[in-house]
Amino acid sequence: MIDQKMSEQYSIRELSEISGVNAITLRAWERRYGLLKPQRTTKGHRYYTADDIEKVRNILNWLYRGVAISKVKPLLNTDQSVTDENSAGNHWQDTINRSLELVKQFQREKLEQQLNELFGTYPLDTLAINYFAPIRNTLDRQAHLRFGGAAEKIFFDGELRADLISRIRHANSNNNGDCLLLVVFDGQQHGIPALFLALAILESGFRLHVLYEACNLREIPYIIEQSNLSANNTLRAVICHSDSKPEISALEAELTRAAEHARIPFFISGEWLNITPALKSIDGITALGDSLRTAIATISQSLRKTV
Repeated sequence: MIDQKMSEQYSIRELSEISGVNAITLRAWERRYGLLKPQRTTKGHRYYTADDIEKVRNILNWLYRGVAISKVKPLLNTDQSVTDENSAGNHWQDTINRSLELVKQFQREKLEQQLNELFGTYPLDTLAINYFAPIRNTLDRQAHLRFGGAAEKIFFDGELRADLISRIRHANSNNNGDCLLLVVFDGQQHGIPALFLALAILESGFRLHVLYEACNLREIPYIIEQSNLSANNTLRAVICHSDSKPEISALEAELTRAAEHARIPFFISGEWLNITPALKSIDGITALGDSLRTAIATISQSLRKTV
């Protein structure tokens, strides 16, 4: 068993798909922080072992608890089970405060540099929880409390939306995994959580067809049928996402009918699950959790069962 474990080798793409951490971030952990030490093939390509997979999971556990990436290395080889929560909180609050100052001064280039740094250093779900949700909540409050706050919120959301769409397009053009359909019922201008979900799906190795403007639910089987005419374009699952109260009459019946006719795994995600909790219990449909990490794991496990 030990010999088998030692003989297992994973490329950086495989490690990325297993861990949900994109290749750019894995390289940054290696070069800048010395957290990973991959072996090299004779041609110089990185390869990783089962021990490296376990190390990445350990790193993620510390990051999810709010520890800065620069503070993780000394914690990996210790039995320390509790970190300084105040220090962890201060790290993210300091990062948010720097961003808020850049936003207040409308410094687009410096904000873009900071976002690039964050995206290249931390997994997406860690950023979503510890950075993007708090800063957007802060900007939303300020938009209602003081003059200029609304403009700052629009500025940040606009820059973030453009950044996410660019990353989605780049990732989608480089992936060769199973293809999924993501239908967003909020429209492109109000779909930042949906964009995070799309990017998380892509960083796990899938490909995506994304409809930012909601189609009729009855058209989903048509989209699947037409996509499947091409062998390399076959859709393996559908995700319907909304973060607002959907204006769809008889929503439960429509979703049920769409899932039945789709004949592939059917998921729903977003804030509408909290607005209309009954959506979570529709037969034939799987509700995805709020965590990006959990959502991707649910999708992946469901697809493995259908193979």
